[in-house]
Amino acid sequence: MIYLSKTDRPATEKYITWAQQGLPGSKILPYDQVIQQRDADKVVLMGILRGTNMVYHWALKNKIDFYFMDRPYWGESRGNPYLMRITKNGHVKNYLESRPDDRFKKYFPFKIEPWKKNGRKIVVCPPTHSMAVMFEQEDWLSKTLETLRANTDREIVVRNKGYNPDSKIDTLGRLMPGANDNEDTATPIDWNDTHAIVTFNSNITIEATARGIPVYTDVMNSCAPIAEQDFSKIETPKYADREPCYYSLAYGQFSAEEMQNGWAWRILDES
Repeated sequence: MIYLSKTDRPATEKYITWAQQGLPGSKILPYDQVIQQRDADKVVLMGILRGTNMVYHWALKNKIDFYFMDRPYWGESRGNPYLMRITKNGHVKNYLESRPDDRFKKYFPFKIEPWKKNGRKIVVCPPTHSMAVMFEQEDWLSKTLETLRANTDREIVVRNKGYNPDSKIDTLGRLMPGANDNEDTATPIDWNDTHAIVTFNSNITIEATARGIPVYTDVMNSCAPIAEQDFSKIETPKYADREPCYYSLAYGQFSAEEMQNGWAWRILDES
């Protein structure tokens, strides 16, 4: 049986409805009912807030195939063609899959620039409060800064995401958004003077690599296949071939129509 977890938000419930249309015989249930099911073969969820965090970890623990939906790697999720990234059994597509370039050419918004090798600053983009709590990375920033400072004398700029609610786990186990922290609103990146971007899972890595800026990431990042994951090597970035990674990611996000007609789910089950 395939179960889909309600988002309990009118603005996002449409994504779950579209998914159900492409998965005949599936059933939409509240998060707390989904995790009680004993006949689940597959589970679909969107985001990590308001109980979907519990569905994510429940499916992972019980080795149930799950399809995680969230904002796309690039493109528009709030208007036509309503692109959404969907990952099978993970938070992002952090592996390289051989795919043609057709979807990349259709949707990719950035010009791919030559690698830049004369930037001075290191820009660190820590996980949001929600990501840090969800994946137990509350000390990611302090550990990362410690490693970087031990291996470089370059200026380090910490760039927090502009929208960053102070999320916490409530008494039911749900990851719930708190007040928005407006003190560290994201500032523009000086792409011409950036040596590297260092981040946990932010999709800033896609724009950065397209602009020619090398990236350092943890394994849970969409650009992990073309990133350096050893932060102590901050002075020796990886300059990998980027297009195969972008081609792969283009086959990890789908339109409303592709969710509704089942094509998205067939592609994901090929992976």
